Amino acid sequence: MAYKPCFNWIKLGAIVVWVVAAYSASAEPSPNRVIILGTKHNGNKLVTVGSMLQIIKRINPDIILLEFDSSVIKNCTINKVWGAKTAEFLGVWNNPIEYRATRKFKEIKDSVCIAPFDIYIPNRKSYISYTQLMEKSHQETLLRVYNEGLLNAGDADDFNNYTNINNAFLRLLDSSLLRMNSPNLTDTIETIIYKEKHAIRRITMNYPALQPFSNWYNAQVDFWDERSEAINKKILKELNANSNKTILIITGLLHKSDIENFLKRKELASLCTLIPLQDALTNPPIADF
Repeated sequence: MAYKPCFNWIKLGAIVVWVVAAYSASAEPSPNRVIILGTKHNGNKLVTVGSMLQIIKRINPDIILLEFDSSVIKNCTINKVWGAKTAEFLGVWNNPIEYRATRKFKEIKDSVCIAPFDIYIPNRKSYISYTQLMEKSHQETLLRVYNEGLLNAGDADDFNNYTNINNAFLRLLDSSLLRMNSPNLTDTIETIIYKEKHAIRRITMNYPALQPFSNWYNAQVDFWDERSEAINKKILKELNANSNKTILIITGLLHKSDIENFLKRKELASLCTLIPLQDALTNPPIADF
């Protein structure tokens, strides 16, 4: 009987310690597991709705972040558009691969939350068409100026180096999603973006034949930085709103390095753990998606 009060105090103390530990565990959020899947929006022979769907199913995310704005995705769901699937089947409406694959995954796993992380671009399809046309014309003019020997030696070397790296990158866009997302590709993407912001920008500003593109190119480079910053803020908002979730970010391949570098910041370590795509797919063994 003499030892019973002591035993009760020990028991009570153990309970208090357990409650404090449990509270601390619940108060401290667990980092989200984040996987970035870079893609080619319009796909290729290997990058299809089916191959992307298989990767999404293998990862089995709780949240999928897509490169769209809130006019396309709301309340964790892609907005329904009447006749969209029929139009896609007939080839009348070519929605991006990730849009269609994610929509199919939502039909399999209704609990998955789909969220947008891009900014709103008015008349997005027209903007994309115009940008692609200008990029093609700009590249053709750059190549003509280079072939005609109009660039000085330093600019010619810079353009030749950029062209070799960019062409290798463009060839990679015809490969599988796994090859597109190889770990060493981040450095290549960063090199391309750096050269476009500096060497190609300087060349575009300094040669008369390229002057028609100068205002457009300056605006494009500045918009890229503004858009990247806005994208990262939206992703950060999702990280802050969630804990211990598996989050899959699907983005155009050129955006991948910017997002990766942002998520690797030390101050985000408590919010997310970045997992390479290959690691996320290692069990069961990797297929060539």
